[in-house]
Amino acid sequence: MSYGYPAVFILSFLSDIIDQPIGPEVVAGFGYVLGLNLLIVFILSVLGSWTISIINFYIGKYFLTHKIRASCSFDQHNNYCRLYQKYGRVELMIAALTPVPYVFSIWLAGAFGMKLRDFFLAGLLARMFRIGFVLWVLAILF
Repeated sequence: MSYGYPAVFILSFLSDIIDQPIGPEVVAGFGYVLGLNLLIVFILSVLGSWTISIINFYIGKYFLTHKIRASCSFDQHNNYCRLYQKYGRVELMIAALTPVPYVFSIWLAGAFGMKLRDFFLAGLLARMFRIGFVLWVLAILF
């Protein structure tokens, strides 16, 4: 509580660095329950999550693409790319809204060449909705 709003941003950022069960919505929820302003907590939590998500997207794009290509044949890689182009947005949205590993999905989105616009619409907006929904439920309960 003594660290306030900067802690909400930093912990939201850190919660999406690696796949683990505590997401930025938990951090935002604690911030709100401990008496911080709902709107500011929402904005800082979303910004922290979005910042690291974009970094993870580019990690996938620039570092994992080559590793995926090296681990399978050319035909397999093309099949994976086609599958991800067809279903990747849905997979990313499901990962952003549910406890499915979200960071791994971001890495795959970058590695398989998802457009940044599609990543924003499918992943980042869905993650913002998840954080907002949790805070909305907490606002009703508390």
